[in-house]
Amino acid sequence: MSTAKAKPGASAPRASRVSSGDRWAARLSRLGSSPKAVVTSPEPLWTGDAAAARRLASGLFLFGGALVEAKPGESPWDVTPPTASWEEALHGFDWLDDLVAASDPATQEALKQWLYDWMDRYGGGVGPGWRPDLTGRRLTRWICHAIILLNGAGPERSRAFFTAIGRQTRFLRRRWKTAPPGLPRFQAAAGLVYAGLALEGAGGATIREGIAALGREAATSVGDDGGLPSRNPEHLVEVFSILVWAKQSLLEAGEMVNEAHEAALDRLAGAIRALRHGDGLLTRFHGGGGGTPERIDRALSVSEMRPHGRTHHTMGFHRIANGGTLVVFDGGAAPEGHWATTVHASAFCFEASIGRRQLIVNCGPGARFGDEWRRAARATAAHSGLTIDDMSSARLTKDDGLLSGASAFTCIREEDARAVRLIGEHDGYLKTHGLMHQRRISLSPDGGDLRGEDRVIADAPGAQALFDQVAGPGTVPFTIRFHLHPDVEADIFLAGGAVRLKTADDDVWVMRQLGGVLSIEDSVYLDEARLAPRATKQIVVRAEAREYRGEVKWAFRRAEADRPRAEG
Repeated sequence: MSTAKAKPGASAPRASRVSSGDRWAARLSRLGSSPKAVVTSPEPLWTGDAAAARRLASGLFLFGGALVEAKPGESPWDVTPPTASWEEALHGFDWLDDLVAASDPATQEALKQWLYDWMDRYGGGVGPGWRPDLTGRRLTRWICHAIILLNGAGPERSRAFFTAIGRQTRFLRRRWKTAPPGLPRFQAAAGLVYAGLALEGAGGATIREGIAALGREAATSVGDDGGLPSRNPEHLVEVFSILVWAKQSLLEAGEMVNEAHEAALDRLAGAIRALRHGDGLLTRFHGGGGGTPERIDRALSVSEMRPHGRTHHTMGFHRIANGGTLVVFDGGAAPEGHWATTVHASAFCFEASIGRRQLIVNCGPGARFGDEWRRAARATAAHSGLTIDDMSSARLTKDDGLLSGASAFTCIREEDARAVRLIGEHDGYLKTHGLMHQRRISLSPDGGDLRGEDRVIADAPGAQALFDQVAGPGTVPFTIRFHLHPDVEADIFLAGGAVRLKTADDDVWVMRQLGGVLSIEDSVYLDEARLAPRATKQIVVRAEAREYRGEVKWAFRRAEADRPRAEG
């Protein structure tokens, strides 16, 4: 694909727009002295990819999952960003990890030129990169890679580098608190920590402010269960990595780590472990991707946070696991405040994996594929759950806000010798159809029998009156979807009464249902590691509610020949 030159005054993607307060603070950051040297360069937590650096230098601008094929002589600053994720990844400068990994001097020099081009274009406090979170990400990477970036830079480039670093540090000291709570504020606070650690003349005040900022955010944003305000599992790993990296850097510099910072690591580690599938990827809810298993393992290893007991509930998600089968169920209310713009309508939706193979999934995060995919991925129909009359369980406005959603949630866990069960009810359809949604899921001790029951019911006079108003010929249609991982083969048999499923490990399962009409339809798997959505399938059960109720029972059972014995 190719892109046109950016047009003067063209609007930036929504998520990358800078507030007036940030813009004013960015301009004020010009006032003040600049550091003269980097006195220490903290060790990065990750290593970059030399091949990725060569691709970037060749004109294949792959950022945030989107690819732009540049024209000869074109830099990434010359092109119109295809997505907000692309623009944020560019201005966040995570790609400096790849630059450092490259051993080819020509590749390094080409990417270093992008750094100095940014200073010329945006260093004075203009452009889409002057948000506290992006500034924190950028400043952290500049400081950690400063030795290589300044190698052979010459006096003029060195002065420009330190001038830009000084401005960004002053900006963060003014604005870090205005970043939304959770991941963005952690990114901003981390930038302060690294500036205080590394910059000559930054003074103890900057490092003390950075340490206190990380500790304060760890205490307020990381819940007792390890959850974050966004309810995005991938954010857990990103925040955890920031705190692990900052702790490592502070200890190496002889600085103390805030107690709240240390305590949050333990809570986050437990939550991350609870939300990983057998293949090491994270469950994908509320805009979060699967992450990178190797990086997750690396962060957990470096943290030295050992598991202690099983976590069954975190951040509104419920986990049940038996015999190698795992189910992660979204039984929590939608995120609020700033995060209402990214919430997915995934009430009572779930993902399931068998050993190291994912079976039932959500479509995943769509932001990296553009605004249309981002909006589509937020709908309930993009998740493995129930929709009524083709509506989502939460109403999402055209400007990405949350108009209304489920306000009453109950979800309880029961366990005995026969099964582990989740039993829940939510009112996401009460105001639109007068119906409550009840979902019951159970998993056998050997993990070979996953059963569910979905009910929609209007049981109060007012709810029944609304049901009568919206019912067409006396019925209200509802649909239950089970999106399948692309590696799962599916075909209908028994005259349309069942679906046979086979994983990549040749593990065979059979799905049956009672109460609806069964079909297999096309779906997509939005894999952030790929440039385009992957084709996959979904099992669809269509049914109707009549006389104020509807019910479908369903089951996924391992084929008897493949069923292992129950674990003792």
